[in-house]
Amino acid sequence: MASAPFHISGSIVDMAGDGVWPHMAAEIRDQLIAPFFKVDWKVHDISLHARDKTKDDALNAAIADLKTHKCAIKGPTITPTKEETAKMGLSKQWDSPNGIIRRAINGSAILRNTIEISGMDKYAPLMRDVTIVRQAVGGIYGAPNVAIPGKGTVKVTYEAEDGTVKTLIDGRKVEQGVLLLTTETDTSIRDYAHAVFQQAIVMRKSVVFAGKDTISPVYDGRFIDIFNTIFKESYAETFKAHTLQFSDKVQLIDAVVSKIPQGKMNNMIIALKNYDGDVVSDQVAGEHKSLGLMDSTLVSADGILLADPPHGTAPDLEPAWHEKKILLANPTAHIFAYAEAIRHKANLNGQTQGADMAKKLKLAVVATIEKGMISGALTGDLAPDRAKAITGQAFIAHVRDNFKTMI
Repeated sequence: MASAPFHISGSIVDMAGDGVWPHMAAEIRDQLIAPFFKVDWKVHDISLHARDKTKDDALNAAIADLKTHKCAIKGPTITPTKEETAKMGLSKQWDSPNGIIRRAINGSAILRNTIEISGMDKYAPLMRDVTIVRQAVGGIYGAPNVAIPGKGTVKVTYEAEDGTVKTLIDGRKVEQGVLLLTTETDTSIRDYAHAVFQQAIVMRKSVVFAGKDTISPVYDGRFIDIFNTIFKESYAETFKAHTLQFSDKVQLIDAVVSKIPQGKMNNMIIALKNYDGDVVSDQVAGEHKSLGLMDSTLVSADGILLADPPHGTAPDLEPAWHEKKILLANPTAHIFAYAEAIRHKANLNGQTQGADMAKKLKLAVVATIEKGMISGALTGDLAPDRAKAITGQAFIAHVRDNFKTMI
C-alpha cells in the first residue's frame, strides 16, 4: 500500500439516513476508506427526524451540495406511513427523499447491477452481471389517477400556451371504474437516453431498450425513436470503437424479461420505462440473491451521480447497535456505494489511479465474501450457520485487509 492515502480532488457528499446506517457509514469511512483514500466528505444528516426538525432544510442543503460537487452517497432512509408519522410525533408526513432528490438534480436513470460472487448459489444460476436501468421520472409516478363515477365518455383536450385547443381523445366509452393518465416529455426521454448510453460506455456494456410498442406504438415508439436519434448523433462511433451494440428496434419487454433468468441477457444493460424498471429491478434482485447484493446508482445526463444501497433500513437490526454497539447488517451494498462514488469523482477529476483503486475496492468486497464462503466468516444474511456469523464491523475489517493486498 502507498505510504499516504490517495487524494481525491474536490468533495463527495455523504447523506446519512436512518436506523443503523449512519453508524455503518461512519465505520466504512473511518475504518475502510480513510486508510486508502483522502476524501473531503460533505456529511449531511437527512434522517427523518432531521428533516422534520429543519422543515426539510437538511435535505435541501444536501441536494445543494450534490449539485455543486456532482457526486454523493445516500444511506437508507425512512419514508413514513400515516401511522409512523403519528407514532414518531412528526409535524407532517414527509415525502420520499429519493423522489425529491431525483427531481432536484434532474435525475434521468437508476441503475441496478448484480454483484457477482463466485460459488454462491443464486435463484437464477444462469443469470450473471445483468444491469437494469430504470427511467427515474415519468410514467405512472405522479400521474393523475381518478375514479370514473359511471357510464359515459371521456374526452381529453390539450390547450397550448397560445390558447389553441386540440382534442386528443374524444368519445372513449367508459363505465364505473378508474382512469390513469401517464405522460412523458421528449426532454426527459432524451436525458434518459444520454444517461443510459454514457453509463454503457463506462461499464463497457451493450444496451437494449425493452418496451411494448406492439401495444403502445406511439408511447413506447417515442422512446425508441429518441433513443435511436441520440445514439446515432452522439454514441454510435464510441460504441463501435468498444465493440458495443444497441438495437434500433424495441425489444418486447415480456421476451426480454423471460430471457434474463435463462442467462441470455448477461453482461447487458436493459433500459426500461419507470414503472417497468421498478418492478424488473426487484425481480432481478430476487432471482440473483437479494437487494443486499445489488449495486445501485442514480445518474443525470449532465454527469451527477448518487450511489446508494438499494435495501431498506432493517429496523430489526437496531437493538444490537443500541444495546451492544454491534452492527449486524451486511455492509456490501453500502461499501459498493462508497466505491462507486469515489470512482465517479475520480473520473470527473481525470484521476485514473483513484478510479482504478475504487474498482479494486469493489473486488475486495467480492473477495471477502468468497473467502468467507470457505472460512464461514460471513454476515448473518449469508452465513450458512448464523450462530457463527460475523458482525458488520468485522466484515469491514476483512475487506480492508483484502484491499490492502490488492493495491
